[in-house]
Amino acid sequence: MNQTPKKVNPFCPVPGCRTKAPHLDDPTVAGLVHNFSDPAKVAQWTMASIAELGNSILADLEAGRKFALITRSRQLEELYIRALYALFVATPDEIPHIMSDATPNSFILMYRAVNKLVYEGRGILEMKHPDLKHGEFTAMGTINSAAHASFSTMMQVIALARNPEYFEAYSSGRYFNHIHVYCSHLNEAHKMFAAGKDKSAVLSALINMHRPNAYWAAQAQAQALFEESKKKKEEADVKK
Repeated sequence: MNQTPKKVNPFCPVPGCRTKAPHLDDPTVAGLVHNFSDPAKVAQWTMASIAELGNSILADLEAGRKFALITRSRQLEELYIRALYALFVATPDEIPHIMSDATPNSFILMYRAVNKLVYEGRGILEMKHPDLKHGEFTAMGTINSAAHASFSTMMQVIALARNPEYFEAYSSGRYFNHIHVYCSHLNEAHKMFAAGKDKSAVLSALINMHRPNAYWAAQAQAQALFEESKKKKEEADVKK
């Protein structure tokens, strides 16, 4: 059976967008596109926004507002991913759609694209983990549920109150180290863009920033083996 081809919206290249006019016809969207056309500003403003959210979450932690804290855990991740997506993945024609906030504007799809390009598939938000009681869960599912202030998030907060060891990432400061890493990466991107580096150079640097220590250890080991093999070959050539 032949499938009916999906209609292409003449006003927007993003599949599924139902806009009735070009996004840039909206002066607000046009203003956003203009203001965010400078990649250095995108990196800097996103860094400042994430830092402010981090400080707010820290205040919630100090005041014991666990529910308020948990419900905003997705915002930090989404800000970071959306910035990387807009800077390195999105086509110029797609930017007006992103700035318009029109649907579809899926965080998950943006995350998957950034995970593939920047994280080289090492992203952890969609990794499955065994649940404490039964089944499996992902960090993506947890932060999405929290963002909607769901009943399951209420129960999660109650469980954290009864089992403070599960809250260790916050109480020990590890979560805030995670926020600092995002800000540090964006700050480096801002400085490189401001210095005139092109997107390909900044992307390459960011990919390196996201590579784990194990990657660099393996690279160093491979280089050492190469140097050793090269030395042995040279010694063998001398003996000849």
